[in-house]
Parts: sequence; C-alpha cells; structure tokens
Amino acid sequence: MKKSITGRKKLLIVAHRGANEEAPENTRSAFDAALKYPVDGIEFDVRITREGIPVIHHDKTLSRITGSRRKIESCFFDELSDSDWGSWFSKNYSTERILTFEKTIDLYCRRTRLFVEIKTDEEYSLSETSRILTLKVLEIIKKKVPHKYSGSIHILCFNPKLLEFAYNKAQAYKYVFNLSGASLTQASYPSYIHGLCLPIGNLSGSFMEKAKTGGYSVLTYSCNTLEQAAKALDLGAEVIMTDNPGKLCGYLKRVPAS
Repeated sequence: MKKSITGRKKLLIVAHRGANEEAPENTRSAFDAALKYPVDGIEFDVRITREGIPVIHHDKTLSRITGSRRKIESCFFDELSDSDWGSWFSKNYSTERILTFEKTIDLYCRRTRLFVEIKTDEEYSLSETSRILTLKVLEIIKKKVPHKYSGSIHILCFNPKLLEFAYNKAQAYKYVFNLSGASLTQASYPSYIHGLCLPIGNLSGSFMEKAKTGGYSVLTYSCNTLEQAAKALDLGAEVIMTDNPGKLCGYLKRVPAS
C-alpha cells in the first residue's frame, strides 16, 4: 500500500534555486517568492568572482544573463553587479541584480533552512579557486549565522574532495553529496556525509535501502509533479526539492503557519 502523501512528519520541502518557475532562479525575487509558501528551506548555488567574492549563480558563464561566454570567476564583482540579472526570465525582472553570498545569508539564515551548493568545475580534484571559495563560504557562515541556526545550514557539492575539505574545516554543518554518474552506484560513502542528493529519476528502492543502511538522509530533485512527489514519498526521501514550491505545497495540502 502506498504511503499517504500528506502523512509524513519528517518531510522537508525545499525550493530549488528559489521558486524558479515564478522568478529568475537564484535571485532575491525567487527566494522571496518561495518563502510565501510553507516551505522548509531554499537551495542555491555559489560561485566566486575574480577578486574572491562569493556570489549566487548556477552556471559557469554569463551566457544566460548577458549572452557572454565569460566565466563568473574571471569577472570582477562590479562588472556583475551592473548587469541585468532578470530579463532573461522576464522583462518584469529587469531590475534584478546579482546577490552576494553574504547578503543572502543576512537575508535568509534566520528565516529558513539554507541548502548551499558550492559549485566547482572539478569532479574529484580541488583547485585553488575551489579551496578559496569554500573557505570564504565557511568564513561568512561562521561570521554571520547565529549559533542557534547553524544546524539549519547544509553544504552541498558534486565533488567529494570539496566536501571533505570543508568538513575538515568546519564540522558544525550538514554535508550533502550530490550524486551523478559513477557516484550513484558507489558501494559506500564517507562517514562525514549527512545526506545523499540525487535526481528523482534515479531514486529507487534499492538506493533507499543502501542509504538507510548507511544512516544517510536522502534528498531528491526536482519534484514538480504529483507523480514525482508521490514517488519520493513512497520511497521515503526526507527532502524534496522543487522548482515550483507553490504547486508542490498544494499537492501536499500544506498551508502556511498561522
């Protein structure tokens, strides 16, 4: 018998890059839109500028924003902050500007759980740029996040070397291994890992059994339909990431706290 879609107490709904079907992803508008709904957290991506400022953006380059193939890490922050960060999505967001990681922490760390994905272009090595970005992220979290909220910080990455590096610097946070390719079928995962995150299409009963045996939480993305949400619930995922939190909260019959 399938589990009730509304009867799971530990389920967390997380807005993937904010409410990115309503507003341009990884922007203040997308995060604010997500928090209009009874979600449990927001997920976003962090890269680093040429002078070492962590900023919120998913892609390697500015292609989606300005059409340029320049990498974020080759740009100074002043160049990025002058760009229109929302018209690619809709002209209604032409005044949107890039967020720094520090500003994002200031705005949201007291309001909800934060799922911080550190973007790195290496799979199983660690460049100096990635080390600097990781250290900057941890430094800002330590400086800006009050101790009582530290348990609500999750650090995500596809690169296990980066997660290991971060964990060795700061054990207070929850580290989540984003799985793809060969990592989906690994026999085991590092003991410092709190959670395993994978696409809903790769989620299976056998994977859930392996994760349960290892004591890992399971996160899955992007669940945007009733069928995807039901699959995640039936298999026992603890965190569902969605591009459309309003729709998913409607499916799950969640209502805002009074």
